Amino acid sequence: MKKLRIFVLLLVLALVAAACGGDSEETTTTAAEGGMDETTTTTAAPDEGGTEETTTTAGEMPAEIKTDFGVDLDAGTITIGQLADLTSPNFSALVNPIIDGQKLYFDYINANGGINGLMIEMLPKDTQYSSELHIQAYEEIRDQVVAISHGTGSSTNLAIADQLFEDKMILVPATWYSGWTDTEIAPGVVHTGASYCIEAMNLLDWMKDESGLDAPTLALASLPGDFGLDSMAGAQKWAEINGIEYVDAGIGKIIPGQDNKPIGDAIVASGADIVFVTAPPSLFSEVYGTAVGQGFEAMWSGAGPTYNPAFLSSPLADAIQRDWYGGFYSQPWGSESAGMALVHQLYDEAGSEEPLKDYIALGVVEAMIVENALRKAYENGDLTREGVFNALYSFDSMEFMGMAPAERYTGSTADQVQRALTLYRPSAADFAAGGSGAVIVDPEFVGPTAESFEFTEACWSF
Repeated sequence: MKKLRIFVLLLVLALVAAACGGDSEETTTTAAEGGMDETTTTTAAPDEGGTEETTTTAGEMPAEIKTDFGVDLDAGTITIGQLADLTSPNFSALVNPIIDGQKLYFDYINANGGINGLMIEMLPKDTQYSSELHIQAYEEIRDQVVAISHGTGSSTNLAIADQLFEDKMILVPATWYSGWTDTEIAPGVVHTGASYCIEAMNLLDWMKDESGLDAPTLALASLPGDFGLDSMAGAQKWAEINGIEYVDAGIGKIIPGQDNKPIGDAIVASGADIVFVTAPPSLFSEVYGTAVGQGFEAMWSGAGPTYNPAFLSSPLADAIQRDWYGGFYSQPWGSESAGMALVHQLYDEAGSEEPLKDYIALGVVEAMIVENALRKAYENGDLTREGVFNALYSFDSMEFMGMAPAERYTGSTADQVQRALTLYRPSAADFAAGGSGAVIVDPEFVGPTAESFEFTEACWSF
């Protein structure tokens, strides 16, 4: 594995050394009962977008099921962890609906027989987008769970990456750092969706085409770290490939707690046709508000979590509808996929009023990844952490009922890269009518730059 930054390694080593841990616990082999019952499952109908009941017989249960952590065959439970930013001002507004989406989906799985009769239990921990708290939370739950269905943040997940690989624990990140697809960086952290780097190329291809300009001017600004700089690496590579000059209006210089008005001023001074900014929504709104407050108009975009649908019910609503060109890693609420029909059903049945519905659907996609790995591991007769790890990395194609592009978890870095992105424009009318405020332009867009880009390693490294 490529080396992480020294301070991250020191932090990991210090906390791991201090932890009690259970690494020496032996894997146990538990005999299971003989056959399986016929089960009835309600699923979304692929052709009609509705739901249908299907009766399936799963066949013979493996003679033995190996388990170690997080699976209790006597109690009939499988425990899955979540390392989530539930309360910080950074991403909690987006992460809470992701966790809600996972709960909706796992409750649905349990109501329909679980994983061959085993009920999924969630064990969430609030890590507040802090590497230190992320490490501490992982140490608390690592011997209580068989997999982690959500981990907020790249630097936070990288802080536990070595331990995850040693434990053979899979973790689904709510971050689209291109390093997750680089097979040498963090085995165990499961890539899903187009990376920030590829996303930037797709969005800029789209915006250049929409602008009608052969050589639009471009301004760039971002948060430091992977979220901002992996995204900026994609934008800079796009500019180089397409012969576009760009203005550095604040790459890596949008900082929480500081006055970010000068970055908005620099964007205005650039006179750019296209502005690409990657930052948490609260910081983006500072920069964007500064610019539009001066009468500046341009095409704006950034990595997916930069945008918050709540902008559509704020004083920024008119400007954001005019300016924002958005991309997302799974399909927004308004898609007509079978998977989204199921999510709508679960949302309605639960009586949910969560307004950030696209993130509920994203939580379902994250949950599906772990569900698929668990089912495969069960078929293999190995529900140990390593058995689930091996099952996940045996998928040549994992599908999500049309909610997100299929993912591949076998082969080289180049084989596994995801290039497709959902494109949308914001709509306050759709948001007010109960939608997510995203009107889909293209459900699986791959621009010419992203399509031809030779991806063999992370676009940006720590």
